[in-house]
Amino acid sequence: MGKNSRAESVALEENKMSPRFTYLETALDADLLDERYLLEITPPIRKIFYQWLPVPVSQIIETLFIHKKYDIILSQYEKVGFQLAFVFKLLRQKSNHLLVISRITSPDPRKSKIKMWYLRKVKDSVCRFLIWSSNQRKLAIDKLGVEPNKIVLIKRGTDQEFWTPQPAETEMICSAGMEARDYPTLVQALGSLSIPCHIAVSDARGEIFDTVKKLYDIKKLPAGITIGKKNYVELRDLYARSRFVVISLLPSDSDNGLTTILEAMAMGKPVICSKTEGQVDVIQDGVTGIFVPQGDPLALKNAIEELWNDPQRCEKMGRAARKYIELNHNLEQFSESIIDVAHQVMHENNVQHKALRAVQV
Repeated sequence: MGKNSRAESVALEENKMSPRFTYLETALDADLLDERYLLEITPPIRKIFYQWLPVPVSQIIETLFIHKKYDIILSQYEKVGFQLAFVFKLLRQKSNHLLVISRITSPDPRKSKIKMWYLRKVKDSVCRFLIWSSNQRKLAIDKLGVEPNKIVLIKRGTDQEFWTPQPAETEMICSAGMEARDYPTLVQALGSLSIPCHIAVSDARGEIFDTVKKLYDIKKLPAGITIGKKNYVELRDLYARSRFVVISLLPSDSDNGLTTILEAMAMGKPVICSKTEGQVDVIQDGVTGIFVPQGDPLALKNAIEELWNDPQRCEKMGRAARKYIELNHNLEQFSESIIDVAHQVMHENNVQHKALRAVQV
């Protein structure tokens, strides 16, 4: 609780003060089963009960009560989605369940093991898994035995209307994000350069990532590096004032950094990014961005310096990046991909409704 009401969220979106987070919900004609739903829409007895339970547990229980009213269940939060699928399997309940997986493996081995365990258990009971990393899809098929037709590769969308090029002087660069970031390498690369750089980081639901702690632990930052949280409007302004965006990553077989990459490219900014095993689906090396060897501060320094000193190349790569997002990763296309999968599942299971109705967990 504490977040904006839907009407307030829509007003912010219409005024370009926030990305269009409600777009998919509207396109799906979905009811969003969030904290507000639990405490305002559910029957009185369940409301009281849910006040004492963790939100993910309450979401799973409420879904069990209401899922038969809907054609589709769409889970976008893995912590809920995997557990919900497992409960459905234990109870032998059938449902048209679509489960979005942002990634299977992560830099935290414990989290990776848990996700892989769940995926093995529910791979036959979930109708479709939706994923946007080709490398992670291959892992699911080759190592976890998921049938290829069950795991659909879709292109992750970003709100190209909110993240759009803005007129601004570009006298700095920036970086953003928390998961799997290698900020010590970025700081070392910038050490001998006099290029202003802001690193946009914060906590996530009250948790500070270890990657961010390592950044804060650096005793003496080079002059010109600033660190601090940015809201969406402030982050858009930061991208606009940056000549390009730098994403220094830890080794990973997943597509860590994707959200920042898509936002930056939509803003018409090229991206310098660590070359990792999993980051292969979006950046076109030399066209929309530059890959550098992972963990190599000298290579990163050289790439930053070279691109900084060539504003015309920056602009050309930025235009190509924006065009790529418009053609391949826009929000409408992303939503339509999910709706297409939902209709395919409905057709396979002989759901006769003329219009799609979904619950989004």
